[in-house]
Amino acid sequence: MTDLEKLIPQDTLVQVAGETIAISPLKVGQLPAFLRVIAPVMAQLSQPQINWLALFGERGDDLLNAIGIAVKKPREWVDDLAADDALLLAAKVMEVNADFFTRTVIPKLDGLFSLGQGIRAANTGSTSPSA
Repeated sequence: MTDLEKLIPQDTLVQVAGETIAISPLKVGQLPAFLRVIAPVMAQLSQPQINWLALFGERGDDLLNAIGIAVKKPREWVDDLAADDALLLAAKVMEVNADFFTRTVIPKLDGLFSLGQGIRAANTGSTSPSA
């Protein structure tokens, strides 16, 4: 892998339903909708071994919506996939974006939260009224 490829993640290509789907880290415009639908399944996605069938049984609609957002396809397209294709796409979306979140988003959010706490702490000091 070249230095440029490390800085700019390359798309992961997956053959699904007769199409080549390019899966790349989520763009900032995709994040709000993706995070809304994926939030309920995050606990299960953080497990070392994901039980995809149980996940689909409990949070299938959320996961299918997340897949559609991540691969830029309508939910109807995702609904028409064979089960193994949907599982493959879900796994690849999570694989590609796991690195993105752990290396890029979480450290930046941690820094922002730390900065915000420091600002709040500085703003809570008492000031005496001027005479």
